[in-house]
Amino acid sequence: MRWSIAWILGLSLVACASPRPVVYPDIYTEPPASDIRTTGLMRNAPPQGPFQPNAYLFACRDGFSNQPPLGPDGRVLNFNPIIVAFGVVMAAAPANDVCMSSGFGIRGGRMHKGIDLVSRPAGTIYSAAPGVILEVSQQTGFGNQVVIDHGSGVYTRYAHFQSFAPALAPGQRVGFGEPIGTMGATGNATGVHLHFEVLTGNYNTPRKSWGLEAHNPLDFPAWQGLDGGS
Repeated sequence: MRWSIAWILGLSLVACASPRPVVYPDIYTEPPASDIRTTGLMRNAPPQGPFQPNAYLFACRDGFSNQPPLGPDGRVLNFNPIIVAFGVVMAAAPANDVCMSSGFGIRGGRMHKGIDLVSRPAGTIYSAAPGVILEVSQQTGFGNQVVIDHGSGVYTRYAHFQSFAPALAPGQRVGFGEPIGTMGATGNATGVHLHFEVLTGNYNTPRKSWGLEAHNPLDFPAWQGLDGGS
């Protein structure tokens, strides 16, 4: 099945900045010529938001927990700005001018099910892909958090918001890169950051999003553009 989705048209990758802006040459993806395969949930998805993913991701410092491979300049080597997660095209780091402060994996004897992204000043958080808002809530650990359903059993979680976007509510449809709130330190957080998770599974259980399986956003392949599939 094929249909056009406006959110991916003209999607570009802008040069990366860490918490202190660093200027790099602009890097752009080749804009898709027509449409891409996605899920039925995304038919007639809202237009693409203002977010343009950074081309690079850097570590905030050396030696943090679950640190991925880094280049000599601190660049995260296995970072792909636009990934394909179980058939869903999404941003791997849905905020601009961020650095990574914690990776995916065991941390302090417990599983850290996402990646932590920091910006100074606190940045805007964007939807990583088109979807439907499932949760806008306040939790003890995650503080203010949002969960988005992207179809085909793929979800994303965003945690520790200082504030949500105006009128953000369950059932709302969002396009790629729409603002959903601002980074904060609510819940069990030691500083202002975004905790971002890619999740899969069956949401319709008593545990809801807490019963989903978490995946490392850095493990997914890069989006290669249109393949002409249907």
